[in-house]
Amino acid sequence: MKIVKVDNNRLIKKFIDLPYLIYKNEPLWVPPLNSMIKRVIKKGSTVMNAGRNFYMVFDNGKPVARMGIYINKNVLTHGNNVGSFTLFESFDNQKAVNLLIEKADRWFTKRDISAYIGPESPTNGDDYKGLLIKNFKDPPYIYLNYNHPYYEKLIRNAGFEPKTHLACFRFDLRSKFPEKKVALINRAMKRYNIRVVSPNAKDLNKIARDMRKVMKNSIPDEWVGVRPPTQEQMLTIVKEMKRFADPELAAIAYKEDKPIGFSVAIPNYNPLFKKMNGKLLPFGWLIFLNGKKKIKRFRSITVFVDKAFQGKGVSFAMHYHIGKNAKKKGYVEAEGGIIGFENRKSFQDAVGAGGELYKEYMTFIKEVP
Repeated sequence: MKIVKVDNNRLIKKFIDLPYLIYKNEPLWVPPLNSMIKRVIKKGSTVMNAGRNFYMVFDNGKPVARMGIYINKNVLTHGNNVGSFTLFESFDNQKAVNLLIEKADRWFTKRDISAYIGPESPTNGDDYKGLLIKNFKDPPYIYLNYNHPYYEKLIRNAGFEPKTHLACFRFDLRSKFPEKKVALINRAMKRYNIRVVSPNAKDLNKIARDMRKVMKNSIPDEWVGVRPPTQEQMLTIVKEMKRFADPELAAIAYKEDKPIGFSVAIPNYNPLFKKMNGKLLPFGWLIFLNGKKKIKRFRSITVFVDKAFQGKGVSFAMHYHIGKNAKKKGYVEAEGGIIGFENRKSFQDAVGAGGELYKEYMTFIKEVP
């Protein structure tokens, strides 16, 4: 058994192809876009700004396990001496996983990192974060992991302990939104002089500027490593969202002309991504363009509310705005997550809005010896 660093195009292809072998007979697995994985290996991402490496394990010449590791300087500058691992995949082979972890331990030790957490996002956010630990029968929504049940055993046996317990909620849009909640929303909007609108997709600079203002005033100090992007970075994020997002599934809340909250949802394109098999070219885009209007489910991917307006119904108002638009367009189901179990306010909001807790994920942490 041999571990190698992924540092050329041949190994990058093997890194990308490995999960196709692992999930060969698993119909629920949906491959991420191959171009995304290739990009983060070659160029990194905003969270991989202080070092990264990717490794694979081969057994008698056959690939059996893979993992990426990285350091985010935003985490370090806030006094948390931790790294991350990402894009973990493996056959049920503890020896192979142990080789990956031993290599990661040595890599982090050389960089004076005391612990590392994962699976974390390979890009910037909640995409492909956490191991699925409950409900392996329902297909995952867009940007959520699906993994075999034995993954948790492999990670725990390699010396990791649970870090963050994460929840996903499902909402039936065919049912009526709770009338009491609607009344509370209307009273709160009137009392605090708040309005909620869909963003104008023709003015991306304003969208980016308003979203960044909200983030600057809403990110809690305990969100280690999460800092507002620059205006240029925010504009890039908005442009990327525009490729897949529907403006009517987004909302921005204003107090007079001041942006105080935003929420973004994205159609659940996973059924199309499954058909695309991880490839945009040569025919992936045709599959996407021909099928995107048939998607009737969506996932809420991000919500931010200015600290001064939290607890005043702003998040409910934005979700209600998106929900009304979605129902008019024929959407039948929404997914909200991932929400930390320790985030009691958001957890209770999801339950109060009629959400059904239906999937659970977990991130894990390991001390560096």
